[in-house]
Amino acid sequence: MKVLFVDACPRREESRTLALARHFVSQLRALQPELSLTVHCLPEMGLTGIDRDTLQRKEALCDARCWSDPLVRAGRDLSVADAAVIAAPYWDLMFPSILKVWIEHIWVRNLTFVYRNDKPVGLLRAKYAVFLTTAGSRLQGHDWGTLYLEDVLKTLGVPRFYRIAAEGLDLEGADPGALLGKAMAEAEALASALCIEGS
Repeated sequence: MKVLFVDACPRREESRTLALARHFVSQLRALQPELSLTVHCLPEMGLTGIDRDTLQRKEALCDARCWSDPLVRAGRDLSVADAAVIAAPYWDLMFPSILKVWIEHIWVRNLTFVYRNDKPVGLLRAKYAVFLTTAGSRLQGHDWGTLYLEDVLKTLGVPRFYRIAAEGLDLEGADPGALLGKAMAEAEALASALCIEGS
């Protein structure tokens, strides 16, 4: 099984989201020793937004089906993954901009999607995606980033989307350790369920 782990946590080792995601990935690996893991550490990948010139080059690569170019690496790695694990904290009603840039890079025509009847049809083979996040406040339905990410991945062909979150970590009177521990327990349960399902 090939898993793509997308780390969109700018705070690096201080990130509670990254700790939660690493816990989930470690559970997957313990349950599936044959698992092959590819990591996209977005703070270190050097991805930039798609401007006019980059878009023209990307379109030419799509026409030529040239998937070896670094510009389409994100889409290429996602296209061969059986599952995607994405970690990003809750920032400004969404998630950090580096994840949006990565999303721009995974839309690769003829590789991750094609147009049929003027609509995008996903080509990804991944069976599921798991999004792990943390928030200092309680989101109360304002988590637009999760909705957007789920819609993107489903459009690209990923049928199932799961979310594990620890919310309210910084509220007065909160026990952040207990809240994060609860989310980690949920992550363990999900990892076990996914492994049983895939066996």
